Parts: sequence; C-alpha cells; structure tokens
Amino acid sequence: MEFIFILTKYNDKSFKPQVSKALEKRTELVSRTEHPQMWKCVDKMNLKAKASEEVLKKRHSRYKLYGILLLILGFFLLIPSLMEPREMLIPLLVSTFTIGIGILNFRYARKSKKVKLTSFDKAAIKLFSEYEKIPMVTVTFTNDKVQLVGNVTIGYSEIEKIFITEDLFILIWNKRIAVLQKKDLSSYNVEEFISFITYKSHNLFEIVNISE
Repeated sequence: MEFIFILTKYNDKSFKPQVSKALEKRTELVSRTEHPQMWKCVDKMNLKAKASEEVLKKRHSRYKLYGILLLILGFFLLIPSLMEPREMLIPLLVSTFTIGIGILNFRYARKSKKVKLTSFDKAAIKLFSEYEKIPMVTVTFTNDKVQLVGNVTIGYSEIEKIFITEDLFILIWNKRIAVLQKKDLSSYNVEEFISFITYKSHNLFEIVNISE
C-alpha cells in the first residue's frame, strides 16, 4: 500500500495560519511534558482569563450601547439649541457634553483590529517562502518508510509528531518539518491515509488533530 502526494502550489492563506498553529501546539506539548506542574497553573489561569474575556466582551457591548444612546440624546438637544443658542445655552452645553461622552464610549467599545505576528507566525511565513521554491514532486508513504522531497527517506520511528489541520498534514521529524496538502493526496482518500498513519504511529509517534 502506497499513499502518494503529488505536490502542487501551496496556498498561503491556509499554509501560514495552520503551520503557525501546529508549531505553537508542538511547543506547548513539549513544554507540558517537561513542566507539568507549571502547566497546571497556566491552565487554571487560562480558565480565569477566558471568563475575564467574556466579561470584557459584554462590557464593550454595553459601552457601545451607551454611546449610541448618548449620541441620540445629544443630537436631540443640540439641534434645537443651535436655532436659539442664547436662550438655550444650557441645553447647548449639555448636548455638546453628551455627544462628547457618547463618542468616548464608542472609542472605548472599539476593539483593536491590529494583529501582531507571533514567533510562530514569522516561522510559518519564512517556511512558506521556502515551500514556494519546492518543485512539483511526489512524497510517498509506504509500509516501511516515507520518501520525502529531495530523495530524503525516513523511517516511521524517526517521526516525532504528525499534526492534522483543516487542509494540511504536518510532519515533525528529527527537529525538521514537512508540510503536505490534503488535496495533493492522489492515491486513496484522506480518511484512509489518517487510518494508515494512526496504525503506524503505535508506540512510535503522536498524531495530533488540530483541525477544529
């Protein structure tokens, strides 16, 4: 039985985020093995942080609503005040103040859309630039070995982990990485390949599904 991947052009929109996620997950798994007690504390903190994030989300929504109401009220007072500013000086001041507070609430409710690149993102971007240069060759999984790009052959005992993402299979072996697109599998189907590598992984390497 042979599973053959005929490599085609890699999709950067799926490659970069999914490889980044796999690299981050691998680092976490290695760290969890080496520092289990530390991760118990981290997991507890993450639970609290998640709760805080939900509270913060509700707070943002609440401030946005306040902003809308204050702006409506402010403009409701502002329009007639502008018609007779001398006689309606106090409503004019109140409306200006109310609009200002409404704008501040809106600004507070806004979330930053700027995404900062992590070290894993940068590594994935660098790896993608290298994969763009890879010729359209084949990668073959047989019963006893894996034939990778550049006539590199490895045994299943050399594999550390295989990550399964939404669109990719990511092999970690001898501190190196190989990325294969599911759509490039030309023989058999994805489910059969997953069953095959799961069988081969027994007591040798770990299968990590991060597709969700």
